[in-house]
Amino acid sequence: MFIADAEPGTVVRLRGVVRAAGRTLRSKLQGESCVYWDVRVGLAKAPEASEACTFWLEDEAGERVLVRAETLAVEVRAERGQELVSVAEADIDAVSVRIRELKDEAKRGGATQSEANRERKRLAKVATLLCAIRAEARGNVHLGGNLAGQRRWIELNQHLADKGLGERTVQRMVERFEVMLREGDPVEVEGLLRREPMPGELGGGYRDRSDCLVMVPSPDGAVRVRGVGEAAPVSERELRGEDEPVAKKPGAAVRTSMDPILAWTLMLVAAAVALAYAFR
Repeated sequence: MFIADAEPGTVVRLRGVVRAAGRTLRSKLQGESCVYWDVRVGLAKAPEASEACTFWLEDEAGERVLVRAETLAVEVRAERGQELVSVAEADIDAVSVRIRELKDEAKRGGATQSEANRERKRLAKVATLLCAIRAEARGNVHLGGNLAGQRRWIELNQHLADKGLGERTVQRMVERFEVMLREGDPVEVEGLLRREPMPGELGGGYRDRSDCLVMVPSPDGAVRVRGVGEAAPVSERELRGEDEPVAKKPGAAVRTSMDPILAWTLMLVAAAVALAYAFR
């Protein structure tokens, strides 16, 4: 819907880009100029810290509506959840492949059988953790009885995948990240549309009009911003320039350890066989 077609006095959803309305802010983690920033952890709906200032929403036709900052609710959980589901599913696949490899290794017997069985049992717990995190990202319950119980279980068991397979998923679940609305960012804003006098601090304001369209909280008590487009959340890890844990290739991660004496014995046997073959 274009701003010109919106009816004052109704709850509307409008799309456009962010334009500064005088004052701007500096984001907490990145120090970038913006009209809104917040810092969150994992899939938390509410930020642990935030700051906002009033801004214009400008549509393709160049029309503008003023978005008040007092009750701004920027929603990014859905996007963050989809991202976490993708990472979790990739890690679940890798864990499943490794479990099958270990199962085959245990069937063959030998000195590494017990190690393979122990690692297979550990990875089964990691798989359960990853499935619980995937369910949490979707708003579903995999274990724990309810969402609160599931969150407690994940918190108590996230150490199972702090290194190796599943590490990426756990890191996404617990890392802090920053959300920003910057000049030119595409957004979708929903709220109650009203016509009000132009705020004095705007100095006559948009196109020298004495009044303007203003987005104020809808009956649910908030002006909601969705689909922040290119304003993608940035994690503290990325800000520090740290690489993301690399997804482990099936069969290459979390190898079972081999007794050093057995390893040297096998190497000597292999060398002897190679020499015997060479002097045939």
